[in-house]
Amino acid sequence: MSLLSSLGLADGLAVDKIYAPYVNLLEKELEYRVSRAQGGIQAPNGVVIQRLGFGAAVTDTLALEAYIIGRGDDDAASFSGYELEARWQLTEQGEYSVDWGVLLEYEKSRDSDVEELVAKLIALREQGGYIFTANAGLIYEDSEAAGAEFETSFSAQARYRFQPYLEPALEFYAAEDYRGVGPALVGMTRLSTTDSLRWELGSLLGLDESSADVTLRLKLEYEFY
Repeated sequence: MSLLSSLGLADGLAVDKIYAPYVNLLEKELEYRVSRAQGGIQAPNGVVIQRLGFGAAVTDTLALEAYIIGRGDDDAASFSGYELEARWQLTEQGEYSVDWGVLLEYEKSRDSDVEELVAKLIALREQGGYIFTANAGLIYEDSEAAGAEFETSFSAQARYRFQPYLEPALEFYAAEDYRGVGPALVGMTRLSTTDSLRWELGSLLGLDESSADVTLRLKLEYEFY
């Protein structure tokens, strides 16, 4: 159990951001994310991970983003690693019944000397007042403790477009040592013609004994041109 717990800490938390495929030319963003897991084999003493990032669209189909990461048992205040991302929009919005994108991530953990390479396929479909988004990932992880290994991940969100400032959603996450489902709220406030603030708040319940009992996640994103 202690080995599984340490591996869960090294891998991060499965409950995190669910990506949409869209890239808007000239858009820039400041993003803050925090996830807190408690209970189960994965996080018996609690785990908190924070990310602070800056990103920009460099073309109308490619966006780049960089994050600094804090990780810990209580407040995740100390610097523990960094992450680099590249996201490609593969199809025009509405061109097909499903909009597609690809995400590549590189993460380096200073605390546990873990490197991760992640490739994710992003799919989004709008139907009536609902938006369905799915991310399927293939993860290559190299660490001194466990060596090199491949893992998979999957996350999905079904969201109802009630109002721009309040959209209820249901989310599901699956990874090597985690299965969880729970509700989320998503919203957007327009600050000016070019600036907006987006936020997400979710609460996930673990579905088996290896998963954290409860995981909370928060995302704040300031977008500007």
